[in-house]
Amino acid sequence: MKPENLKKLLHQNRHKLSKNHVKENQLNISYVKINDLKTANKASTFNIERNKVIDEQLNKYMHPNSIHIRLKPYFDSGTWIKWIGVLGDVTLPNKTNLNGSLLIDKISCYSDKVEILDYHAWLNIENIKYIEHHNQQLAIGDYIEGISQVKQYGQGKYGLAATYIKKAGMFIGTNRAETLVSTYDRQDSWVVELSNNNLTKKNYSENFINKDLAEFASTGAHVDAKFQPSRYEKFQQRLQNLQQGESDDVLPLIDKNKQKYTATVVRSRAVKIPNIAHKMPQLEVKDVKVVDSGRLVFARYSLPYVGDIKKLGELRTDDQISFYSEAAPNSSNSFNMVTNFELLTEHDFIPLPSNPNAFLGYIMWRHPEEGESTYIANYQNWALAKQIHTEEIDHEIDSIRPTSNLTELELANNLSIDQKLVANARRQGLIKPVTSNGLTRRYDSNAWNLLRQVIGAQDSTTIEHLKQIYPIYTTDDIVKKTGVDRSEVDTRIRQEEFFPLNGLHCSINIYGPKVFDIFKTRKTVQDLLPNKTGVVTKREIPVNKSLHEVIEKAEAENKEKQKAEVTEPKKPAIKFSKRAEPKPQITEPQPKVEESTPAATSSIIIISTFADEKYDYVAADANKAIAEIMAAAEKTMVNKMLQVKDHATGQPAIISVKAIMKMELQ
Repeated sequence: MKPENLKKLLHQNRHKLSKNHVKENQLNISYVKINDLKTANKASTFNIERNKVIDEQLNKYMHPNSIHIRLKPYFDSGTWIKWIGVLGDVTLPNKTNLNGSLLIDKISCYSDKVEILDYHAWLNIENIKYIEHHNQQLAIGDYIEGISQVKQYGQGKYGLAATYIKKAGMFIGTNRAETLVSTYDRQDSWVVELSNNNLTKKNYSENFINKDLAEFASTGAHVDAKFQPSRYEKFQQRLQNLQQGESDDVLPLIDKNKQKYTATVVRSRAVKIPNIAHKMPQLEVKDVKVVDSGRLVFARYSLPYVGDIKKLGELRTDDQISFYSEAAPNSSNSFNMVTNFELLTEHDFIPLPSNPNAFLGYIMWRHPEEGESTYIANYQNWALAKQIHTEEIDHEIDSIRPTSNLTELELANNLSIDQKLVANARRQGLIKPVTSNGLTRRYDSNAWNLLRQVIGAQDSTTIEHLKQIYPIYTTDDIVKKTGVDRSEVDTRIRQEEFFPLNGLHCSINIYGPKVFDIFKTRKTVQDLLPNKTGVVTKREIPVNKSLHEVIEKAEAENKEKQKAEVTEPKKPAIKFSKRAEPKPQITEPQPKVEESTPAATSSIIIISTFADEKYDYVAADANKAIAEIMAAAEKTMVNKMLQVKDHATGQPAIISVKAIMKMELQ
């Protein structure tokens, strides 16, 4: 039949599949039993078994959709592949292929288990650099073992390049295939004979034996080939006669069934993911293989650094790990959920933090090029609290500790934070400048170390450790120690624009001593006030009237109302419809300066501000004055001013009630 007619028939039957469609995704290794060779003719026995392989193992379908994707990891990593397959056909030299080619059906990798790499692969004889048996005859149906370099060709396809043929023939064994016999008599069925020459022998001895595979592959020498007309049908004719058509089956990179894999650790990474505010931890691994067959699945792969991996403790480069997984539902080129991690390399166990921020800090501490100071400080705090890497961390801290005093800007730049965070820490009383001339404040290395630790306190373990050393408080601490309602604490902190010392991104916010003193002072003042019983009526106090005037007017109105209710008879209710009146224009109240007037029974209230300044305020009724000051301080739209005297010099001054941190009775 002419080639063009054969192609036409194949095209007509390309979608015609037999009813008994069998998947061709497994190479079954058949063998001759050793006991059978003792009584039967060896050549006949081997050739009978080889003919069975032709009937049972050679492909029955075309697989046009296959791009040999399972060879890709070997190309990506530069790893030579150890394979086994069945000789399905031989092409003779022609104008486009001067040396001819071998068609390997069901090319597979193998270890404890044989796993198919692809339905077929072509091996150009030009790429066969050496063959172990010097004059090797090959027949259709022979098993071939080889080691090959993988190349990329066409549009994303992969195939065999430089190759070392180890053996070719039929297997023998007792209960399973054990030994591949290359030298059996193929009688008149051989189709090609491969032999080494002086160049291939030299290439093998100088390069392959010395494991210089790159040089072995680049040498132009290849084996010699002698062909004999085949007594078997070419693979196209054989498939056409079977009339099976094409198969849409494509071998996936990752099997859909859960399997056990091994991998080699490269490093951990903190990776920026689109649409996620913070970085995500990943574990980069290489040489990801199926355990049973040894098939390479990925040259490199990034696993999500899940909690099960953290339980293994610190991992080192080149550590071997194992895990279970299967293909993702929507892609066979990536893993689904990865579970059951095990560390196969033995070394000391060093725990890792479970807190996400502290763990990111660990990765950044190991790889400073991906680091952020707050995260790194977080891990360092955690590690020091756990007595892990103490010498290394202490040495690192000492090596970067400032040797001179720093301005607020220099301190912020040194810690890679915003200058506002430094000012915030100062306002909260966490750090104090060692020198200040009104415009420039300077801080020593102790303030640097304190701020470095506090901004890195991102987990409860670290925070509890630092609370034992420094005067810092969580929101829960403030509520518990002062008895002030949680919502009131949060509201007041927002009003005063105090930001958490460890950043807004942390679930546990901590504040400095001055923030705590605000609520502690309030508790002290409330304890000084007398207990009140009965119903308290709240009234709006006009800005331009004193509290005494309002109270007297209210009492007079109440008496007149009671008299009117007694003397006037009840009248039927008359309904009136109100005319819409324009809303009065609200004007923002102006700051009011309230003078303190000494009296015979007056008391002196000592006021402390956030700037650590003390003033004396004289009031006739201390408890009432304190209550009014606290009420005014809570109003966001009113800035009440007090006329006071400097506690030390007696000089008059005017301060805002919002600047008051603490009040005490003299």
